[in-house]
Amino acid sequence: MTELLQEKVRRRAKTDFTYFVNEIFSQSYGVLKDGKWTGGDYVNEISAWLGDKKTTIRVSARDHFKSMSFYAHIMWKLLRYEDKDHEIQYFSFNNKMAAYHTQKIKLAIDSNPFFNKIIDKKRTADSIISYSWDGTHKFKVTPRGLLEFKRGIHCPDIYVDDPMQDPSNKLAPVVIIKINDIIKTQIMDMWQNELHIAGTPQTNHDFYFDPAFIKRFSVKILPAIIDEKKKTVLWPEWMSFDDLMMKREERGPRIFNQEYMCSPVYSEEAFVSADRYDRCVNNDAKNYKFAEWIKVKEERAIAVEEEKDVIGGFDIGKKAHPSHLVILEYDIQKKKYVQIHSKWMDGWDYIDQLDYLKEACDTFDMYALYYDNTRAEFEAFDEAGDLPGAMEPVIFSMKSKHSMATRLDKALSNEQIVFLPETRQRNQILIVNNDLQAPETPEGHGDSFFSMCMALMDYGGGGISATVL
Repeated sequence: MTELLQEKVRRRAKTDFTYFVNEIFSQSYGVLKDGKWTGGDYVNEISAWLGDKKTTIRVSARDHFKSMSFYAHIMWKLLRYEDKDHEIQYFSFNNKMAAYHTQKIKLAIDSNPFFNKIIDKKRTADSIISYSWDGTHKFKVTPRGLLEFKRGIHCPDIYVDDPMQDPSNKLAPVVIIKINDIIKTQIMDMWQNELHIAGTPQTNHDFYFDPAFIKRFSVKILPAIIDEKKKTVLWPEWMSFDDLMMKREERGPRIFNQEYMCSPVYSEEAFVSADRYDRCVNNDAKNYKFAEWIKVKEERAIAVEEEKDVIGGFDIGKKAHPSHLVILEYDIQKKKYVQIHSKWMDGWDYIDQLDYLKEACDTFDMYALYYDNTRAEFEAFDEAGDLPGAMEPVIFSMKSKHSMATRLDKALSNEQIVFLPETRQRNQILIVNNDLQAPETPEGHGDSFFSMCMALMDYGGGGISATVL
């Protein structure tokens, strides 16, 4: 390409990011697989979107133009800021990952013929970007680790690439909480002009899905497979349906869903899968209030009713966690549990919780209400004789928790339980993993999972004693 034609392409590219990607970034051979460029409608769509929006959040498949689009976007700005100073902070999970990305950007620049006249002010520093077209004005990109940087950074543009680390690596709940807090508080205070975030979530409660947080962003959720039945995929020029099926066979469904289908890590390791849970939900089921259940009992006194028992489970929360009450009605003849009540108690005093439980035991005529007594929050009430006779204590241990969880698993497998259509309860049941651990979220800490497990203490019959588990 002649220098005159190259300048003509450069001038047009400055005002059109999609054109820049296809005509200039496509020649950054140093970062392209086998030195070859792969475009397509998907690449054009993402390029047009990034070129138009100032604040973006993207959850997308692995190896699907996620980091590469950031590299291209930064190079586009480098082309446009020929006679101006400009600064960018490039964040990732840790410094090592952030430095890896800035090294890739340098490689993309150094191998691109459209940037052969640019001056590298940090040639000996592999991961620090400092370029200049005229020798005076500097374009700087600094790598930062989300868990290592210090407060006080402010700059025009910020990119956050894979803040939750690689999707195949499950983070500890405390780290997930910390990263979500850093994004929502510190990162949001730093940027002045543009903020772009791309990655993979760890839980369904990460900032990617927080309605209040994402209001300021243009958001895209982009799994690799669009329609499995029709075999349509996100970027067919790069990875066909057959290619993706091979990836799924190689990695297994769980890892594949994390890496290519935008499924949160904890969701793929959940003790209860979304499909299994949703099969047991009755969207027409009613969460009965006390007065409503009294009317039900009055109507049943007139009609001939099958024998039914009512049982409950109550997970007592600490100050930072809510308490949750589940009440199930067991149809003895059909051998089926139907949820008739759910109550979340956020920030309630213990005395108020007990008052509610007393009324619930009386109204629903519960023959047993199992409650978590691991931390002995209700011990003083029990010693004073204030607990209803139906309340039975449960001491949590790994043995008792797995025993209860197994009953929930069997009830789900046999479809012998019917859930209320309650989103919060669903979220907190699905967030518990196979180790029966759950990250803290704004909605709770897996509380409804354990209240539901306790409500099924007698599942299978035999009057199982909670206190001896």
